[in-house]
Amino acid sequence: MLAEVKLAESSKFIRTTAPTRVLHIVENLDNQAVESWLLRVAATAAANYAHVHWTFFCVLGKQGRLDALAHEIGADVIHSRYEIGDKVRFMRSLREVMKKGRYDILHCHHDIMSAAYLAASVGLPFRKRIVHIHNTSLSLPTPSRVKAELVREPMRQMCLRMADEIVGISSEALRSLVGEGEGDPKRNHVVHYGVDLEEFFQAPVEREEFRCELGFPADAKILLFVGRLTDYKNPRFVIDILEHAAGADNSVVAVFAGVGDEAKAISDLAAQKSLTQRVRLLGFREDVPNLMVNSDVLIWPSVEEPKEGLGLGIIEAQAAGLPILMSRSVPEEAIVIPELVHVLPLADGAENWARKLKSITRPPEAKRQEAVARLESSSFSLAQGVKNILDLYELAA
Repeated sequence: MLAEVKLAESSKFIRTTAPTRVLHIVENLDNQAVESWLLRVAATAAANYAHVHWTFFCVLGKQGRLDALAHEIGADVIHSRYEIGDKVRFMRSLREVMKKGRYDILHCHHDIMSAAYLAASVGLPFRKRIVHIHNTSLSLPTPSRVKAELVREPMRQMCLRMADEIVGISSEALRSLVGEGEGDPKRNHVVHYGVDLEEFFQAPVEREEFRCELGFPADAKILLFVGRLTDYKNPRFVIDILEHAAGADNSVVAVFAGVGDEAKAISDLAAQKSLTQRVRLLGFREDVPNLMVNSDVLIWPSVEEPKEGLGLGIIEAQAAGLPILMSRSVPEEAIVIPELVHVLPLADGAENWARKLKSITRPPEAKRQEAVARLESSSFSLAQGVKNILDLYELAA
């Protein structure tokens, strides 16, 4: 459980007697990478720093899978009564939440949409307003490309003017908002996600049992895809790779862990290429460490422009000691263990990706323990991630 995560003894903060109340604005607590990471941080902070109180305001009004866990660690969860498209009532309702909560810090996690939340906070006595950038696309929730283009720059400028600090999950993500050469190191920061490495250290290696569970032969070579099954993650490319790889090695199979609107297209493409028996779509899984330690290669074929904000799955795969074959979609700073990571441009095509797989082998089990240790000493450890976030709040105190 996230609530059982313990912060490393080496991370110490100055405690304050008065609580620091933080309002996080998120999509909803439904197992997305951003929200799952925030709850890991909140769980650790709750166990060690009771003077920080966490509230999650969910822009989507529906309940999330992780709401109960947030309550378990002492956080509040508030769901918007109005859709964000109902602009006037949404903003009034959010402002009322801000007033009643008497929060010290506003921490917005919705990229340039955060401009709307900053506008709702005008005149309220927040000690600090933080805009956290998790992507590089600066997309907006509107089907109209014209409208998006018209409002994107004004909203970006509003974030730059109104936020006390701007935080990116990578240098690429930060630059997407502040631009090249415009960064102020006193208010612009990179804060990497913290990964719960203990999950990867403890994940059992049960290769034969895992393959049997999936209905594959014991010697099957598993190409693993982890993430949302959406167009920009490019999951159908895995089927194209599998088609070429299977021609040379009949032990190669593909496993998809995630949900999204591309699921049917993946199944249809596999059927079209007579690969259905070699493909498994697992849906949403909470046991990603287990999947990774028992697979052979992580395939990460995301589109290359715009880049991923970070690529949390890449960090997790390295913690699992899992070799990675990925596109040029991930910031270089996500590569902590270079010998595990193989990069090919999408333009090389599925046949060349399949050919590259022949030279990739999984390191021995001892290397996984070494990988965990290397990640633990990096900026992606949970302890360091928690420290970075709480440092932001301590500066406001």
